[in-house]
Amino acid sequence: MQRDIVRKLAASAVLSSATASSPRNKKQPQCVIMFHRRRLSVLQYVLLGIFFGSSIYLWTNRMNLNRPFAIQLLQNKETEENTDGKPDVEELIDDNNSIQPIVDPLSANLCGEATVPTVEPVGIEPFPEFKFDSDEDVDLNRTLDWLDLWNDDANCTKYESRVLKPGSYPQVGALVSFPGSGNSWLRMLLVGITGMFISSVYAGEDTQFQSKANTSYQIPVDCGCTLLQKTHDFSLDAVLYSLPEANRTKTLEEFNGKGILIIRNPFKAIRSYRNFDFTGMVGAAPESAFSGTKWDNFVSRSVAGWETLATVWIRGLKQGGIIYYERLHRETRSELKRLLKMLGLGYDKERLECVLRHTADNSFKRESNQTAQTEFPYTASQRLLIHKAIESVQLALKERGLDPLPIQYYDFFNITPEYGIPT
Repeated sequence: MQRDIVRKLAASAVLSSATASSPRNKKQPQCVIMFHRRRLSVLQYVLLGIFFGSSIYLWTNRMNLNRPFAIQLLQNKETEENTDGKPDVEELIDDNNSIQPIVDPLSANLCGEATVPTVEPVGIEPFPEFKFDSDEDVDLNRTLDWLDLWNDDANCTKYESRVLKPGSYPQVGALVSFPGSGNSWLRMLLVGITGMFISSVYAGEDTQFQSKANTSYQIPVDCGCTLLQKTHDFSLDAVLYSLPEANRTKTLEEFNGKGILIIRNPFKAIRSYRNFDFTGMVGAAPESAFSGTKWDNFVSRSVAGWETLATVWIRGLKQGGIIYYERLHRETRSELKRLLKMLGLGYDKERLECVLRHTADNSFKRESNQTAQTEFPYTASQRLLIHKAIESVQLALKERGLDPLPIQYYDFFNITPEYGIPT
């Protein structure tokens, strides 16, 4: 008891002397005592933990450590425990004697990398091979009396064209296009180069077969006696916007996905279709037909028809192929040869030369009338609408792995600067 009292008195004396020796801060002992008595809060402990943890993390990264520090220490310890004093590398070598890197268990991707399945584009097969002997079973009732293509060329009039025997070609293909895309022109070229008549699904003078036996008759749609049948499918429908999806593929399904699709620059095709709307197969519409509300409605409906017809047939074709009008016009020889391969047919060289000499000699080529109509009748909004349709068709072609539209040959194809798109 007495010893405790002595100790307290000694401590009090020491404090008193310390206070006396520092006159500037007489409250220092109280601060020291309060410092020793203070306790850290939970939040302060958390902050200190974060500080020290981040310091260790930055230090390990600075040292270029690929694994957590604790894992590295354990591995170093296991290496030191080896009897020969060298790392055990046998575990790092696989059956092919190739050293495998150590995988960080904390950063390993256990789920594996996500793989996106790739879909290979499905090509379009040619028509089944067909051999046509023009000299076999000559029937004047099935022989075409007049072929506009030859134009009284004595070297070419010897090549005749016929209707096949009924049922000899049961699965006829479609020669399909938007109106004003050169369907009738290509039809005449095919009649000339193949010797087989190309019929049409539309009634009228275009489908009346004039024979050398002085007979004239309508060729039935389902006769199985023609190579192809001309059609514009649903693009002639005035209510295309409300046309059910099933009706859009009806003709494609009727031909079992077999046909030749002709695509022309929509700027030219729509204008040609407008001319046909006023004057038929030849002639030109007046200038007033290319302005006003009726023209604007005609363009909107025609753009929808051109785009939808092309995309439906591009995605649905199984046999046949696609012909671009601009390439056929510029590279007629090579395109006709390519077309014959699509049809599964061979060709006669002399007959081909006759066709090439008379590609423009037919009554289906429209007479130009530049003085009667505007050279470029489309407004800025109409051009933008057509450009979007072209992009949609390009995408459908890309999906099938087919050649893109030859827009380098497209007249009037320039991006509209009115909408901020540079030319």
